[in-house]
Amino acid sequence: MVKVSVVIPTYAPPSDGLAKLIASLDHQTLSTDDFEVIFVDDGSPDDTWDRLQKIAAERPHVRLERIENSGWPSRPRNVGIEMARGEYIAFMDHDDQLYPRALEAAYEYGHANKADVVNGKEARTNDPSWGLTTYVKDFAQAIGREDIHPLIALNPHKLYRREFLIEHDIRFPEGGRVMWEDQFFNFQAARHADVISTLSREPYYHWVTTPGSGSTGFLKRDPVYWSTLERLCRAIDDELGEDRLQLQRMQLLRHQYTTRVLGPFVSSFPTRPEDERRLIFDRCRELQSEFGLQRFDDTLSSSQRVRAHLLSTGRRDLMELACVEDAAVPGWGRLEAMEWRAGVLHVRAAVDWVDSKGRRPTIRRQGERIEKVLPEPLASAIPRELLDMTSEVSDATIRLVARSRRSRIAWIQPSEVVLQPRDDERGLVALSATLKGTLDPETGALGRPLEGDTYWDLSAYCRFGHATTNRLLKTDLPATVSLTDARLHLAYSNLSGEMTVIVDGEIEAVRRLNPVEASHLSDGSVRIRLAGVHDGEGSISTHVGVRRSAADRFADVPATLTVAGGRAELLLAPDQRVVHVRVGDRNPGNPTDWVLSGKDGRTKLVPGAQPVEEKPAVEQSKRTGARAVGGRILRRLGLRR
Repeated sequence: MVKVSVVIPTYAPPSDGLAKLIASLDHQTLSTDDFEVIFVDDGSPDDTWDRLQKIAAERPHVRLERIENSGWPSRPRNVGIEMARGEYIAFMDHDDQLYPRALEAAYEYGHANKADVVNGKEARTNDPSWGLTTYVKDFAQAIGREDIHPLIALNPHKLYRREFLIEHDIRFPEGGRVMWEDQFFNFQAARHADVISTLSREPYYHWVTTPGSGSTGFLKRDPVYWSTLERLCRAIDDELGEDRLQLQRMQLLRHQYTTRVLGPFVSSFPTRPEDERRLIFDRCRELQSEFGLQRFDDTLSSSQRVRAHLLSTGRRDLMELACVEDAAVPGWGRLEAMEWRAGVLHVRAAVDWVDSKGRRPTIRRQGERIEKVLPEPLASAIPRELLDMTSEVSDATIRLVARSRRSRIAWIQPSEVVLQPRDDERGLVALSATLKGTLDPETGALGRPLEGDTYWDLSAYCRFGHATTNRLLKTDLPATVSLTDARLHLAYSNLSGEMTVIVDGEIEAVRRLNPVEASHLSDGSVRIRLAGVHDGEGSISTHVGVRRSAADRFADVPATLTVAGGRAELLLAPDQRVVHVRVGDRNPGNPTDWVLSGKDGRTKLVPGAQPVEEKPAVEQSKRTGARAVGGRILRRLGLRR
């Protein structure tokens, strides 16, 4: 029996993207006897068909179909539905990837719960916040969740029971380019589904976003964007009009309201050309009125309420002012303390809301209430009750998040937050907070171990009002390790000054822990004491880069890293009395290596080759900023530690 049919529409896919997709399918833990792969090529004009034939020739479970170009993935997916033989159908895009246990875990979960749809945990390449609020835990039955609609994100990267789709004639809308075809499809699924399950504990889908792919081509200056959005809102009313579906209908309409009707009015809106601003404002106002979206205004943040009021009253001039004066302010976190305890990392971070220009949310106390402060003439045009932010201040949330650079999967970690609103000298309220959290490598993935041999970057996911950010935690704290149950984990400040943890990090630990002193032992080996306070007891094998002279290349030699009594040391046996060792070289300002020289029973630790000479303060500041931005880009590509 075929358990899962994987349907993949293709149109001139990039070679590397298709190769990675195939590799992810080849690495599935579900037996190839239990799943099939159906490629439906949408009349690609290049060598796609030849590539697909080669793929199928080497894989008996791969089937192919070629159709005349339809111009959009809808038709190929519908053809795939008709061809499928599996109990469930999984849709993929031609350059995305599945995680290794995706099909096995999603099928088992869906089959066990008799689910019509399984919404599996998804990561998005360039969005560390993607799906965090959806995949908070497993839901055998997610219909009825009050915090979020069970099919969000509304893409097709899910598992759908085939007979369910056939019985209710659920198909993707065809007819050339149909924006949000996946949402129209999911509205039909939401109407008919008895059970929608959310699988959060097992990574399922990696949405690989590239320039020009998917919704990146949806332009708000295009009138078709707005006519399709109108159809989208109408489809919600039509498909989910029954009383029993009221919660889902309200969730989906509110989602369109906040993301697409109010969503365009951000700081970049006033920079658009005049004709675009007029088009966007007028169409959003029409949608707000036509679908009665003002009914959701009481559930919005104060900034969203301001925009909703200006939209309904037709004040585009003031909307542009609001986009500038009431712009979202991001939350930032700086790590103040970190300590391993029995293999668990405990962190404390100070969180502040301030943008790159030093601007903070402008709020003030009015008796026992806290309200937004707006400049004139904006303040006079907004009813005062819309400016109340008391609940938004008390509901501000911060979560500690760990995200893998390799898989791009992010997991929320246990944390607690103490909000600290304080009055400043201007009579305004400055909001800051303290975040305390833990990261346990054994349970950090919703009770399961974090994947090893990769970099986990720590961030603070901050939500205050209409501003949601997930910024990496800044830190300059020294590196520290934990050695528990023969596993060594490393926490350190990376080259961009941000917090990173490596599970099973005994190799990188050598490069991150500064040497303090060295000594030659009687058997000719060398002991190097390492800086920092560390956790656990025991020894673990690693290696150290060694060379005879500055002219030689480094060669890795075996070493032992031992932790005891809060201290750490390396033990290695070089073949000469003077040797260059590469320890702590990845810390800013350190030499590339150290020279160990032994004489008269004493050992000296002398800096070897020095890093590039520092530039004057002003130039150095500019260089550091550029390096930080470049570092973040390189880390996203997996090229920077």
